Amino acid sequence: MLGRIAILLAALSVLLSAHAGAQTPSKVPFKVGMREAVYKDEFEPAGIRTQVWYPTQLAPEPWNMYGIYEINARKDAAPVPGRRPLIVISHGSFGEPFGMHDLAEYLAARGYIVATLRHPHDNNEDSSGTHSDLQLVGRSRHVARVIDGVLADPVFGAMVDRDKIGMIGFSAGGFTALTVLGAEPDFKRLTEYCQTNPDDGVACSGGLEGKVRIERPDWKQTPDARVKAAVIMAPGWGFMFSRKTLQTVTKPVLIYRAASDSAIRHPFSEEWIAENLGRKPEYQVVPGEHLIFLAACDYGVVADICRDGPGIDRRAIHAEISAGVLDFFERSLR
Repeated sequence: MLGRIAILLAALSVLLSAHAGAQTPSKVPFKVGMREAVYKDEFEPAGIRTQVWYPTQLAPEPWNMYGIYEINARKDAAPVPGRRPLIVISHGSFGEPFGMHDLAEYLAARGYIVATLRHPHDNNEDSSGTHSDLQLVGRSRHVARVIDGVLADPVFGAMVDRDKIGMIGFSAGGFTALTVLGAEPDFKRLTEYCQTNPDDGVACSGGLEGKVRIERPDWKQTPDARVKAAVIMAPGWGFMFSRKTLQTVTKPVLIYRAASDSAIRHPFSEEWIAENLGRKPEYQVVPGEHLIFLAACDYGVVADICRDGPGIDRRAIHAEISAGVLDFFERSLR
């Protein structure tokens, strides 16, 4: 009898230990380092300013960016050696490289190299090319040049697994990701769209104002076969892509849509893209407005870019998004 009790107690102990382990979050394997680099572009004399995030063993030295974001990374820390996937993050119109710093940090802490670039002529310091071909054509080339730059970088080049390169794009960055994957936008479709949606404040009655300004007719889109998979968040102007060109995109894609997005008109972007890609994408809807995909502001900061509606917990939403993005790349880049 005592022997049977001992066996039962031992089994119970194993079950309790397993349950406790299941409730304990797995340890994050790395800390996060960050270095700024400038990569060459044949049309940009000043190059492309880029933040590169990567695994390190050194403890972070947090700092504040713009008085808004708390960055938990250590500048110029020594990277942990090893072959690692590379993810390029493309920001939205008027954006900048730190707007999705939390996702970059999350991936870097789990063994990825992440490059967040500042798109020339379409950023928070210089928007002279926003809503023109400098933006809508030039961006795909920027991504290709940043990949070139990272692969040739004396610090990071040897660390990148060249068969595991992915991309994340938010808003105009989602548009960019589609062009990198090979979809070709037709700017004439904007005119057709605005005939039936004249009150679209981003595409027609404001923003693009129903046309794409052409400054470099010699430029062409720059698809990049090195990018094996992409996450696109609230992609802008999906209607500019025809069904035929979307059918050519057959690589893995994960699409996120903000449920209350007033900048991207439903169902003309995410839904149109999802229904017509050559490979059925994964698709997620999260609560909130368009800017829900930007990192949460530091505690106590009040700013338009991180103000959410009642009941919206941006940090909790980003925790789910980050885990989902990691899972997607772990599966699609293996």
